[in-house]
Amino acid sequence: MSTKARVLWAVASLMLGLSLFPVAAQSDEPPQGLSARDILLRAQDKQFPKNSVSEITMTLIGRGGDQRIRKILTKRKEGPDGESKSVAYFLSPDDVKGTAFLVWEHKSQPNDVFLYLPALKKIRRIAGEQKRQSFMGSDFSYADMESRDVDDAEHRILSEETLDGHALWVIESVPKPESDSEYGKLISRIRKEDFIPQKVEFYDKKGKLYKVMEVLRVGPVGQEVLPLHFTMHNVQTDHKTEILLEKVQLGQDIPDDEFTHRAIQR
Repeated sequence: MSTKARVLWAVASLMLGLSLFPVAAQSDEPPQGLSARDILLRAQDKQFPKNSVSEITMTLIGRGGDQRIRKILTKRKEGPDGESKSVAYFLSPDDVKGTAFLVWEHKSQPNDVFLYLPALKKIRRIAGEQKRQSFMGSDFSYADMESRDVDDAEHRILSEETLDGHALWVIESVPKPESDSEYGKLISRIRKEDFIPQKVEFYDKKGKLYKVMEVLRVGPVGQEVLPLHFTMHNVQTDHKTEILLEKVQLGQDIPDDEFTHRAIQR
């Protein structure tokens, strides 16, 4: 990644980070006259606890309404140099139990992304085109789970509106030609009071609506505000992923050795 501010122009990445690897939402009144870029910078540039541990329920919902439920334990640690490490362990069901997802985010080089598959007793590096694949059968790709530099795309405010009682900015983000994004553009509706994305529409390279993410519930966790329940709907396949944040502990003292290859193979 660029040495510039590491932010999420892909708001899906921000939202997934706010759930699988939770951070705190800003609650102060936003200044007037912010540009689209400023808003996305503020969405990531928050005062939040460096370390967190959380428990997640991920529900995969098929076209016919069939459901598969997965329990996940996640840990996140921010380093003093601005880099971060995150890990997610699948606790159930049995067919995915022990699977682990490890991310080392870097300031000046590509992130390192690894997947541990217990059945094979093997760690797989996720890189290149593989990052566009579905993350564990969900409607998120591996790339959705990584941070992007805000300047990897062009942004503009399309309008301002109100949704479910919240004043929102409506922002269009178009990846630059050199970007490796799988999306043609994103339309994000970001809440003014706390910079949390309320709804995000993802379009494919042909301009067709691909996926829609919606926040269903936001609530307090200690002194912070977090999105606690949201969905990602692939409108082209009519498959949906539901994320429910059930437990979160902020400000945890997590040792560095929790984010190693050895740790995810235990």
